[in-house]
Amino acid sequence: MALIDRIKFEGGPNDIVWRYPSDEISTAGQLVVDEGLEAIFFKEGKALDTFGPGTHTLKTGNIPILEALVNLPFGGKTPFTAEVFYINKGIFAMKWGTPSPIPLEDPKYKIVLNIRAFGDYKFRVKDPRSFLIHVVKAGNRTTNEAIDEFLKPNIVRSIGDFLSEVILNNNTSVVEINKFRDESSTAGRVKLTPEFDKYGLELTEFNLASVNFDQADPNYQRIQKIITDKFEIDMLGDKYQQKKMFDIGQAAAENQGQGGGALGTGMGMGMGMNMGQMMGNMMNQNPQGNTNASGDPAARIAKLKGLLDQGLISNEEFEAKKKEILSSL
Repeated sequence: MALIDRIKFEGGPNDIVWRYPSDEISTAGQLVVDEGLEAIFFKEGKALDTFGPGTHTLKTGNIPILEALVNLPFGGKTPFTAEVFYINKGIFAMKWGTPSPIPLEDPKYKIVLNIRAFGDYKFRVKDPRSFLIHVVKAGNRTTNEAIDEFLKPNIVRSIGDFLSEVILNNNTSVVEINKFRDESSTAGRVKLTPEFDKYGLELTEFNLASVNFDQADPNYQRIQKIITDKFEIDMLGDKYQQKKMFDIGQAAAENQGQGGGALGTGMGMGMGMNMGQMMGNMMNQNPQGNTNASGDPAARIAKLKGLLDQGLISNEEFEAKKKEILSSL
């Protein structure tokens, strides 16, 4: 086989690592390294001499580690065998996402939700020797897609940890995590940086784009109901209980009217009794001298009759309240 006198990178733009196809090399040959690349001689499982951008003549003085290993003589074109790997030190932009839902407990409501998360990240080779030894090891070329597949499991394993951290720090719910995307992105980068470092890589950017929820998940719907009820309580204040009683009473009355049976009738009567007391108290809040409709005995009795017809109060309650109104005349 002919000795190689000129070695240069012939890989593609997506090749993070490209191995020169021949290992028959001679001293006095030339090694060409383009900007953004680094060349490493590799032999017997060891990363040896390293070359940065430029054109390098392969003299024994330029490859001291390799020379010591193979005991190269001085002078002339001396043949030797070694692998030459080119490392692309540019920044690669990739996307990440969860291949399947991740269970995450909501610390606020103690309910487990299945989430999906998506985003993007950027990385570059920081330590070519470490990267070559711990990630590449073999093969003529390694693309950014291949490294992405290698790195993604590390990202997915960390998602639950850094999202939980952000949720706890902000005393919020899982369903509100999208309000803290910037903070989550920072937390994700901090969490993942040591993982990238140990492979000779630098995580230059990490972004969380969104966290998605299954709208049909019963646990998600439970949390949404809790949030809705809390909103109504905050907005209505003391009137919230009155509203709930009206809603329940109305539902019970509709159920009875649709043939809800003895259970529905009983519930309607029970709720109606409470509603009757509430309505009675509300109507009695007006002074007796008030001449508006709610202070008029006839109007008050008519309202009671309406409650009776809807099944919200019993006949006994209606008669007792009517007697009370009439006795105040």
